[in-house]
Amino acid sequence: AGGGGTGGDQATNGTNGTANLGAGGGGGGKTADWVVSNGGSGRVIIRYSDTYDAAASTTGSPTVTVSGGYRVYDWTGSGSITF
Repeated sequence: AGGGGTGGDQATNGTNGTANLGAGGGGGGKTADWVVSNGGSGRVIIRYSDTYDAAASTTGSPTVTVSGGYRVYDWTGSGSITF
C-alpha cells in the first residue's frame, strides 16, 4: 500500500519501490547474486488556504490546483517555490 518493493527469494529478485511514493526497494533474492532493488522517488506537496496569495514563482513544473478552499503545489521532481 505504501509503494515499497517486494522482497526477493531463492527464485526471484526484489522489485523497485513505486515512483513518487518515496518507499524502499525490495531486498535481494538469491538469483543474480542477491541484487537489491531501488527505492521509489520522493514527492513534495504544499497545501495552504487559498485566501493567501499564490506563489510568486516556482521551478520544476509542479502541478498546481485550487479546490475546496486550498491551493496545492505538487512536485514529483526537483523544484522550488518563492512566496
